[in-house]
Amino acid sequence: MRTLISGGLGLVGVNYSSHRLKRGDRVCVLDNGTRGKSNQVNAEWLRGHPEASNLVLYNGDVTKMSDIETAVDLLGGVDVMIHAAAQSSVNKSMEDPRLDFEANVVGTFNVLEFLRQQYPRARFVFMASNKIYETSLWSVDKHETRYSWADRQGPSDDMPFYTDAREPYGASKISGFYYSRCYAVMYNMPVSIVVPSGMTGERQYGRMEQGWVGWFSIATLLGLPLTVLGDGLQVRDLVHTDDVCVALDLVVDLAAKYPGEVYNLGGGLDNSISLKEALVIIEDELGLKAIVTYEAWRPQDNKVYVSNIDKLQRFGWKPGVVVEQTIRRVCRWVKANRGVLERLYGKP
Repeated sequence: MRTLISGGLGLVGVNYSSHRLKRGDRVCVLDNGTRGKSNQVNAEWLRGHPEASNLVLYNGDVTKMSDIETAVDLLGGVDVMIHAAAQSSVNKSMEDPRLDFEANVVGTFNVLEFLRQQYPRARFVFMASNKIYETSLWSVDKHETRYSWADRQGPSDDMPFYTDAREPYGASKISGFYYSRCYAVMYNMPVSIVVPSGMTGERQYGRMEQGWVGWFSIATLLGLPLTVLGDGLQVRDLVHTDDVCVALDLVVDLAAKYPGEVYNLGGGLDNSISLKEALVIIEDELGLKAIVTYEAWRPQDNKVYVSNIDKLQRFGWKPGVVVEQTIRRVCRWVKANRGVLERLYGKP
């Protein structure tokens, strides 16, 4: 297979690139390097892959059709594309909605239109966001260490979809969601749509605005201050990138049989955890105390978001790495890479 992965130097992209190389694919990573030094570190890691002779790294941007064409030419064509390139910070989307629109709407349109014109039978997976589901106003119950939804489970990935947005990031991801469905139906293209939640694992160079498990672990190890927006009882479900890679293989295979279908991808209720509960595990694994301050909620934040993963489970997928093991693995990766992290994040 010839596999193109946009955003291939982020958490999911770099791990899935490695996974596809192990499968024997020829892989092109298309990434514009906007995350700076952490992207460079991930690129170097991929260059050291045992199958790196089948790897192409191309510094390009999906907002430019010519860069997409160049990446595919370097790959020698394309059979599978995972579209993970995105502006993925809610905060940045509010500060610069035009940047968010160009990266997430124009970029997604460009890759769909390129494939329609040149490779209409290439299997395409659009990585959406759980921010397409508006759940921030759902009623919740408060417990000692976490919140829970009072009378609901997570939004279904079966029609009709419960989609809405309260910030530009959610709106731009909804646009990509519906453009992907449109191209699947109108042009008979093999498209799958993934709505992810809480993806984490090794090589997550997190920051406050994204990648919270990686960021909490890194900041705790390095003694950097952490800011939690809210009271820390907010709950998320976590899924390890090992399980994400298996799920992506499945939805790639399903794309031709069920074009335009949507699949929630997360840890589900069994792998949900509050921020405070996660910090307890991180502090225990690292043997250190986090420096945490709490500030006001952002108005669009969810007190609870837990994926409804029933559909993928019906197709035989389920998370294999449980939530505590997932967090401890991230912590062990952080400990093993302290020198690199100090160069990236500095010392307090």
